[in-house]
Amino acid sequence: MASRIYVENLSRDISEENLKDIFAQVGAVEAVKIQTDLITRHSKGSGYVEMLLDVDAFRAVNCFNGASLKDKKINLKEAKPFHERAKDILRSRAAVLVQKTEEITRQYTKKLY
Repeated sequence: MASRIYVENLSRDISEENLKDIFAQVGAVEAVKIQTDLITRHSKGSGYVEMLLDVDAFRAVNCFNGASLKDKKINLKEAKPFHERAKDILRSRAAVLVQKTEEITRQYTKKLY
């Protein structure tokens, strides 16, 4: 089963072939996709690497996270499907709303007494 890795802070001039060669040092790479602007076709500085095995993806994250690649420190993390990312965002926003509600409640209860 393949594992996707999200790579951010890539140099604008790195190619998908360069990225594939780098990640191939730790395991079999199934696919590489660098995100590009639709109009200019220039790199957005992030992309995805799909490793053939989960263990290779884990090894790649441990080896390359924080490493310098073409004078830029890259960040790696597991790429989650959209629905999982959306759940995480909603949870964090809900937590902030609960915290703000509690603060407002404390302020008004102090004023009442």
